Amino acid sequence: MQIKLKSKVDAESKLLLQLPQQLANQELVIIITDSSEELGYPADFFEKTSGKWEGDLLVRENLLAI
Repeated sequence: MQIKLKSKVDAESKLLLQLPQQLANQELVIIITDSSEELGYPADFFEKTSGKWEGDLLVRENLLAI
């Protein structure tokens, strides 16, 4: 059986999951992934690419002014 739940971790790094009653008193394996994998990025994509830009300074346009 596979159950997919989407939940947010609170400011104290706590996550509360309420599972269906049919899973009560069972041993479960819980797998936690971040949403980047759901969007198609490899698990280590951001660790490998964050801060790696070595070209000219990137400037974001003000999209509200367009």
